[in-house]
Amino acid sequence: MKSPRREIRLKGGFTTRILYECEEFLLAEKPEGLPVHETKDPNRKDFTRLLASYLNFPDLRTANRLDLGTSGIVLLGKTSDKNSEIDTLLKDADKEYIFLCTGIPDWKEKRFECFIRDGNKEVQIVRSGGKKAITEFTIVSHHPKENCSFGMAKILTGRRHQIRVMLRELGHPVLGDSVYSSSQLETKETRMYLHSFRLCFTDFQGKKQWVETEIPLEFSNRVGKTLTVENKPE
Repeated sequence: MKSPRREIRLKGGFTTRILYECEEFLLAEKPEGLPVHETKDPNRKDFTRLLASYLNFPDLRTANRLDLGTSGIVLLGKTSDKNSEIDTLLKDADKEYIFLCTGIPDWKEKRFECFIRDGNKEVQIVRSGGKKAITEFTIVSHHPKENCSFGMAKILTGRRHQIRVMLRELGHPVLGDSVYSSSQLETKETRMYLHSFRLCFTDFQGKKQWVETEIPLEFSNRVGKTLTVENKPE
């Protein structure tokens, strides 16, 4: 049985929500600005170790990785004996992100396919020698006064920085993304406006589940109005 949602306070003043939990795994909401897993600096706090310590799950393992500035849903396995099954569950799941991007796109929906080659600080879109990446973008609302748009991205592949590099290629980088934006104004944003919003998956009992977060308050504050998303799964 899955447990009800609950909010917990981690060391360092970070807040997270347990969105879904069963015997084998859990879904939790990572704050932006916190590494999802251990870095080269052993003294730097990271989401997985903070959560493992709080819940007393020493074998807690992150199945999906979010960038430092990206917030939202993280899937974590509780025990190592279910690693392969959890990885398969994640691979087969529908994963949707929300974002604020710079400017006003002249399209409402766009499917973007390309090849991505990994790099050190950033990834590159290449003609050959990379891995296939596919994202379906939908613009939900335009905000001309703030020169930005609110949208959703459904990723059909799980490449590093996939959404971010694609939106830059489309001419509308994620607001607050200092790596994939040519504008120096991006460094003045309070965060990167990319959030892992919804995960739809089949649990180990064969039942369809969908879990989504609230839209972060910073998103609505940035555009000066309450943002909403419709088209919830059946």
